[in-house]
Amino acid sequence: MAHIVLLSCTKSKLNKPAQAQDLYSPSPTFRKTLEYGKSLKPDKMYILSAKHYLVPLTKKLAPYDLTLKDMKKEEKEKWGEKVIQQMKSADINLNKDKITFLTGTEYMKPLIKYIPSSNISTPLEGKRMGERMKWLNNQIKKIQETFKTIKKLIYEYLTR
Repeated sequence: MAHIVLLSCTKSKLNKPAQAQDLYSPSPTFRKTLEYGKSLKPDKMYILSAKHYLVPLTKKLAPYDLTLKDMKKEEKEKWGEKVIQQMKSADINLNKDKITFLTGTEYMKPLIKYIPSSNISTPLEGKRMGERMKWLNNQIKKIQETFKTIKKLIYEYLTR
C-alpha cells in the first residue's frame, strides 16, 4: 500500500513557465500545503490542476487561468474521470493506496466516488482558508518538534 498526497492548484501563479511545484509558489497556502505534504513522506505527490489534471511536482507548466469553480457539473465530472485515468496510469491503486487530499472540496468531490472512503484522508476538509493556514502551521510545528526530539535522542544515544 502506497501513500499518495494530492494538492490543488491555485489562482496565484508565476508569470512564466516553471515546474508545477514552483508555478503555484506565489500562493502562501500552496507553499504551506506543499511543505506539509512533503513532511508526510508520501510515496508519490501530485498537484490537481483544472487545466492539466494530475500533475507531477516537477512537470514544467506555463501559467494559465482556469479553475474548477468556473466549470459546470458535467465538466467537473469529465475532469474527475480524466484524473482517475491518469492515477491508474501512474500505478496508483485506488483500492489499496492511501490517498491524502490536501485540497479544497472542488478538487476532491469529482474524485472521491472512485476511491473507497477507508483509503481517503481529508485533513483540510471543512476548514476555511485562514483555518487551513493555522492548521498547517500547527502540524508543521509539531513535526519539526518531533524531529528535533528524535535528533536529540539519537545524539544522546550515540555520544554515551
